[in-house]
Amino acid sequence: MIDNKKISVILVDGHKILRDGLKALLDIEDGLAVVGEAGTGRDAIRIITEQEPDIVVIDIGLPDMSGLEAIRIIKEKKLKSRIIVLSMHTKRDFVMQAIQAGCSGYVPKSSAHTSILEAIRTVMSGEQFLHPKAATALAATITADKTIEERLKLLSDRELEVLRLTAMGFKSREIGEKLIVSPKTVETYRQRVVGKLDLPHRSDLIKFALQAGLLEEFE
Repeated sequence: MIDNKKISVILVDGHKILRDGLKALLDIEDGLAVVGEAGTGRDAIRIITEQEPDIVVIDIGLPDMSGLEAIRIIKEKKLKSRIIVLSMHTKRDFVMQAIQAGCSGYVPKSSAHTSILEAIRTVMSGEQFLHPKAATALAATITADKTIEERLKLLSDRELEVLRLTAMGFKSREIGEKLIVSPKTVETYRQRVVGKLDLPHRSDLIKFALQAGLLEEFE
């Protein structure tokens, strides 16, 4: 039975040694509980459907199916679970496909010990988490086309800054502190961006910011 007072996590990776390491790391953290594990995509889908944890940490490379396919199936089930990809790949194509599939966070395996807890906390707060390596890989290979440039011209300087900081994972309070405005004002700017760009979801804002090259300074 899931303890509702703790953030429940299910780990999905084809390598038990890695799962054991992650479980050991997460189990010593207050407020977190690993409630299940899976080594294949099919087992993951079954366990996640039954348990409906707060967080799913999943690898892209599973032995029986692509982790991306598993993510799509999980998202189609309309579960509350938020998904964080933990992968050895940080190339643009892998990161972009994971975002498009519906993940809320992306962490390289090489940085799991330093970033997975931050990723979980960030994603649980309703924000997206992109590790700098993943964001930099995307920004370095995506160039803004004319259509994107035209859409950028619709935004004021302040709206552009709110868009950039939102895509970098900062919360409204943190953005307000940086821009010396209230969190409510930040939300107002964000809603204007959403309206002008017709991008209703936070993941859409992140993808647009990446395509527009707004994250090139994020290192």
